[in-house]
Amino acid sequence: MQETINFNRSMGLTVILTIAAVFSSKQPYMCLLLAGILMVMFTVESISDSEQNILLQLGKTFLVAIFAVFSGHFMIFLLFYECRFGKREFWQITPGIFCAIWEMAAGKKQLPYIICEVLILELAVCALRLVEEVFHRVFLTNRKVEESIQITAINEMYEKKLNHELQLKNYLLDKNARLEERETISRNIHNSVGHSVTAAIMTLEAADMLFLEEPERAREKMNIAKERVSESLESIRHAVRVLDVENGVVSGSDFIKEVLDIAENFVMDTAIIIRKDVTAFPPEFQIPHEHAEFLTGAVQELLTNGVRHGRADTFTLHVSGDSGHVKVRIQDNGVSDFNENNAGEKIARGFGMKKLIAYVQRCGGKIQYRNENGFVTEIELPILAEEIGDK
Repeated sequence: MQETINFNRSMGLTVILTIAAVFSSKQPYMCLLLAGILMVMFTVESISDSEQNILLQLGKTFLVAIFAVFSGHFMIFLLFYECRFGKREFWQITPGIFCAIWEMAAGKKQLPYIICEVLILELAVCALRLVEEVFHRVFLTNRKVEESIQITAINEMYEKKLNHELQLKNYLLDKNARLEERETISRNIHNSVGHSVTAAIMTLEAADMLFLEEPERAREKMNIAKERVSESLESIRHAVRVLDVENGVVSGSDFIKEVLDIAENFVMDTAIIIRKDVTAFPPEFQIPHEHAEFLTGAVQELLTNGVRHGRADTFTLHVSGDSGHVKVRIQDNGVSDFNENNAGEKIARGFGMKKLIAYVQRCGGKIQYRNENGFVTEIELPILAEEIGDK
């Protein structure tokens, strides 16, 4: 931009002074030739950024001097304004100096005329400086405005990008929250309903066998089965309602009581044996409601799977915990071909097993399945202080 302004000023000044020289000079064609060569030099300087090229500046100075001699017009010395070496401010006074030196050397004019011409040249130089300064300030102002517009546009683009990323992040968080809610509902329904339906089926099978010989006991079994089906329906309703219930905490004693109640009800439904190894929790022990609900559902799921798939009739239930963890371990005496080689396939096909693993991993806990004199499942969940403190 600045180079364009300098080029236009140099060319315009050369054209104006050349016209004046053509009408005042005895050799106008030589003036035109010199002016043309100067224009070429100005053009080369503008496209090659050769303002600091000493040879080019010396060449222009020499041509301007010859141009001034052939033109016979003192204003041609104004072109010395365009011959700059180093700092521009020093060479801006040269037109008047060169004119004074030439006029005194020629001896054709008296001193007052020479002084008058020098003053006119210096006034013209000041005018050029003023015009150049105005254009320079306008250029800087435009440059600042353009930079400000660019910065504003970049900031707007950045803000739009941040807003888009924030919207995407919120969408993903909302989506993950909904997926977790769906997973919680499906897990609770599977664990609770699976146990109740299994118990109802087993009870109805017992009632069918007793129907002819002991109809009263068969009726009792049918009533129990009806209760279990009703419990299944209530479990489904509870799983749906849990979305609207605020999270809370459960004391250690209440959690143990709930686990033992599940075990007792299962024994009543199936007549199996459950050996209980429950370690008393510290008095201040508390467990998040979500963990408690998960673990009680896991106990139901593992007991039901042991009877349904492993034909187990004896279980060992171990529950323990401290200020930072809660552990549940269930072992049965059922038959299982589960091993390290087929573990991935077995877990992939087991809906309940996958749900248990997904929750434990999401909470940063540990879960282990293994076949060791029966099927063994160990679950360990961390209890973070902030989880209890936020409740």
